[in-house]
Amino acid sequence: MPERMIKIKVTELMEGDIIAKDVYSNTGSILIKKNSSLNESIIQRLFKSYNDTVFVYRKVGERFNTYQVDINMIMVKEIEDIIETTGKKFLKHEDDIKQIKKIIFEILNNDYIIKLLLLIRPLGINVFNHSVNVALYSLCVAKEMFLPFNRMKVLGTAALLHDIGMQKVPRDIIYKVEALNDSEKKILMKHPRYSFEILQQTNNINLEIASIVLQHHERNDGKGYPIGLKNEKIHEMAKIISICDVFDALTNDRPYRQKFEKNESVEYLLSAGENNYSPEILNGLINSISLYPFGQWVKLSTGEAGIIASHEEENNLKYRPMVMIYIDVNGKGLEIPTLMDLSLREFDDINIEAII
Repeated sequence: MPERMIKIKVTELMEGDIIAKDVYSNTGSILIKKNSSLNESIIQRLFKSYNDTVFVYRKVGERFNTYQVDINMIMVKEIEDIIETTGKKFLKHEDDIKQIKKIIFEILNNDYIIKLLLLIRPLGINVFNHSVNVALYSLCVAKEMFLPFNRMKVLGTAALLHDIGMQKVPRDIIYKVEALNDSEKKILMKHPRYSFEILQQTNNINLEIASIVLQHHERNDGKGYPIGLKNEKIHEMAKIISICDVFDALTNDRPYRQKFEKNESVEYLLSAGENNYSPEILNGLINSISLYPFGQWVKLSTGEAGIIASHEEENNLKYRPMVMIYIDVNGKGLEIPTLMDLSLREFDDINIEAII
């Protein structure tokens, strides 16, 4: 008979049971070592300890019930949860979440998409969640740009699969805590080409989707990779995925750095300028994101604190809103709150430091 690990009450132990995990005393020292065979003396010692249960190996004769796992259902539910979580945290309009889910569910109706996503799921939530988030943001941008449904499906598919080639990158590079050195960066930069090769070998993926994935790290100024394409040579959908890829990377923790706030990430993309990113696409992303919802408490770089006093729909410069100051630089409450419009030139050197 096979031996199976089970958790059992100390009062139910029997001679001949094998300890499956070290048992510790209340002082933290090992009381009984793993793989010890229990006899009456050891059982009595466990009775006198503060342990209520222990893990043992015991011979089990009966078969355990097994069930057919519906991996498609599990993956779709996991993707839906990621969309809901990210959408509620970042998107301005709740209707966007519903529309994006509809498109992605349509994409996931094809088993071959699930099979491809299964290749990156073992890489962990950083890679998998990133793929889903980039698809979410990309489709929001597409909605702002009035792309038709069939083109949004192409974009959504490419965005979901844009990092499929990461499975061929060594794990020690993917999970490295410190910043990558030059040789490691060169290896990581091969992943778009790996992705292209994988998708080319998949019968149900057309060349356009594979090409979009190949180009998602290209830049308008030609300094991207893996080819170094410029401007109009880069597929428009690759440009969308490129911006959304950077935004999601910035707004999430990485092994080598902490995440940036939404506004800091937008400021970074804006400072990169047209040499790197298309203004139309960047505006589409900014218009989709709830940077500073009305009534949000924020702390300014001056030390003052207040609430967002402008509705995002009324503010063209959503990353430079109006703030009603209630707390001064010394942390004292103001008798008369003051309104500060951060889009004015006189306040150009003042930034929102944190959401509080």
